[in-house]
Amino acid sequence: MKRRKFIYSVGMAGVTLPALNITAACTEKAKAKSVINIFLSGGLSQYDSFNMEVDQSVLGNSKIIDSNVDGMRVSHYFPTLANKMDKLLVINSMKSNQGAHPAGIYKMLTSYDPRSSITHPELGAWVSRSLTAEQDSLPNFVSIGKGSAGTAGFFPGQWAALPVMNTRTGIDFVNRNPVVDESKFDQRLDILSALNKDFDDEYGNKDTRAYVDTYQGSLRFMNSKDIDAFDLESENENIAGLYDNQEFSRSCMLAGRLVERGVRYVKVELGGWDYHDNIYGKLPANAGKLDKGLASLLEHLTQKGLLDSTLVVVSTEFGRKPDVNPNQGRDHHPDGFTCLMAGAGVKAGQIYGNTSKDGKFAADNVLEVTDFNATIAWALGIDPAHEEESSIGQPFTLANKGEARKELFA
Repeated sequence: MKRRKFIYSVGMAGVTLPALNITAACTEKAKAKSVINIFLSGGLSQYDSFNMEVDQSVLGNSKIIDSNVDGMRVSHYFPTLANKMDKLLVINSMKSNQGAHPAGIYKMLTSYDPRSSITHPELGAWVSRSLTAEQDSLPNFVSIGKGSAGTAGFFPGQWAALPVMNTRTGIDFVNRNPVVDESKFDQRLDILSALNKDFDDEYGNKDTRAYVDTYQGSLRFMNSKDIDAFDLESENENIAGLYDNQEFSRSCMLAGRLVERGVRYVKVELGGWDYHDNIYGKLPANAGKLDKGLASLLEHLTQKGLLDSTLVVVSTEFGRKPDVNPNQGRDHHPDGFTCLMAGAGVKAGQIYGNTSKDGKFAADNVLEVTDFNATIAWALGIDPAHEEESSIGQPFTLANKGEARKELFA
């Protein structure tokens, strides 16, 4: 039996499952084919970035600059994005019930409060499980950066994210060991196939089949025609020239290349926003990375004709308080913060919701984390109320009762 036949015969049980989910999960025509979620772990200061619609005293050292859209203003730390605001929807009324980093990150990525008894799948895992098709050669959930790797939670491990820790070092173990030639590798796969079949006939269960699915999904990936998407050096000069050489910019370029190859959900991590002290000494470097990387990504997707089919999301677990503390920093503030959206028909060049003028709470069109994730799922054509059972038979919905804000889209 040749490798291709082995991959097909052993993996059919796993790769056909997502097709069954599509009918149940997808209820409306999708606005987006793919999502790129730029996750700013640590808590972006909304009053030093994109929410300038507050009292001057709240802004600290941030200076207001005009954007390329009348009435939309940003902090002077984002001069490049100021010229891209016609592509961005600013959501200034986000709210979370979690004010500590681990719980806040968990809530933003899964829609659920942490529990000791269960781990919930990240939104990317729900997307991958719902939208993966048999012909897909790349994983549909990829996590780029050094943050949360993209848990599958109570889903089988095959729906966890493919982690890319560093764009320069690539993906571990993606190539066959050169000491094992192709014929020997095929022989070993034949033996493994026979062993798996015998074991499955007598002892197979959901967990063992999930392991086999994960393993041979990796084999498909090793032989994918699209694996060169991870080779950034092959990008054409017109696109590569948009980016600088910082790791975050390279991560954004990789995200653009992956959605071009059909990957459904890419998470790009940019951490380090937790500025309890000396915020105005520390923030400018990170702001510069986001300013350049995100602006380059938006131009990349525009030039490739992908922005209309890609929902770009900038999210964070919570914001920062309106008062600068005695240590010249800002503390955690889940009661009113900012996230961004672009592409896929969002109402770009607008501001949705606001905080009170003193910056203390989300005031109008309050958007809970669960609603935010429900909106992303809905944009992909997935029902936010789609339900799956945990390993002990407990039902959970994708967005934990969140409702899509369809008014964010044209």
